[in-house]
Parts: sequence; C-alpha cells; structure tokens
Amino acid sequence: MRSSGSARLGAILVGAVVCGMAAPAAAQPTFWLSVGGYGTVETGRLGDVLGSEGGVLLGVGAHVLRLGPALLGLEFDGTAGGASADLGPVSEHVTIARGRAGLRATWWPEDEEPLFVPYLRVGGVYRADSGDLIDDDGFGWYAGVGLDWQLRPNLALGPFVLYEAVSLSVESRTWLFGLALTLSR
Repeated sequence: MRSSGSARLGAILVGAVVCGMAAPAAAQPTFWLSVGGYGTVETGRLGDVLGSEGGVLLGVGAHVLRLGPALLGLEFDGTAGGASADLGPVSEHVTIARGRAGLRATWWPEDEEPLFVPYLRVGGVYRADSGDLIDDDGFGWYAGVGLDWQLRPNLALGPFVLYEAVSLSVESRTWLFGLALTLSR
C-alpha cells in the first residue's frame, strides 16, 4: 500500500525530531513559516501541456541538523488552487489540493548572514482533485529548488520551482512555479 509507507516514513521523521534523536541546528533560523502563491504547468506522457492552475501556499518547517554549511530540515506544506478541466463538450472548475511532507537542505554557512539563501527540497505529496464530474486523488513525490532573498534577519522573499509526479487515475506530472514570503525564528 502506498499510503501506509508514506505515513510510516512521516511518523518516523516526526518522531525523530520530537524525541530529540536529531541534534538541533546551530545557526538560525530554526523554524520557518511560509505563505505565497504559485502557478503550474501540467504535462502529459508525451510532454504536451495539459493545463495550468493557480493557487496559494502555506508551509512550515524546522531545521534539525547541521552538516557543515548545510542545514537539513523537515518541511510540511499545503496548497489549494483551481483549474478548468476540458471534458469534451463541457468544462468544469476543479479544485486541486496538495499536502507535502519532506526534507529541505539549505545552504547557510555557520556564523554568516547571507543575502541570498538557496535550498533543495524532496519528499512525498498527496493530491486531491474535486469537481462536479472529477473526483480523483493519489500519492507521489516531489523535488524542487528555491532561493530566499533575506529582506531582514527573520524575513525572506524568494522564488521556488517544484516538479511533482502523482499517481491519479492517470499519471500527473506538474511543474509548480511560485513566490513565497518566509518568516523565521
């Protein structure tokens, strides 16, 4: 079962942080909260564009381990958006919701306050599409990159790009392009 494996991995990662098995990162920020917006391009098996979507993002995370200049952390985010689905003679509005849980590696050298902070993301995603005629959901994976511009010590703004592959009734391959405002502590 795909869902039990994803749930088990998420429980192990959360348990490691809660039980203190991972040493806290030495540099700031330790925790973050991000809000933003995104647009997508969904492609088919032959690389053709199947549609686009726009929506909002809310994410949280915590750095739990430092490995040299890299901070490793857990991240959780959710997105909600909408798209128009062409179903032959009719089209309908489809609500698309996603939940992600994964790992983030942030390049932040110790004892430095860089102006630009790059990061990599990877993890699992759950996606649910719903409309009058469409009702589909599934699990998959995502990978992405981002670059935060430090506006103030605890405030950053930056673009991100994610690629996700989700097994719905048909395989969904989606590129997400967005901008997020991040508060950190």
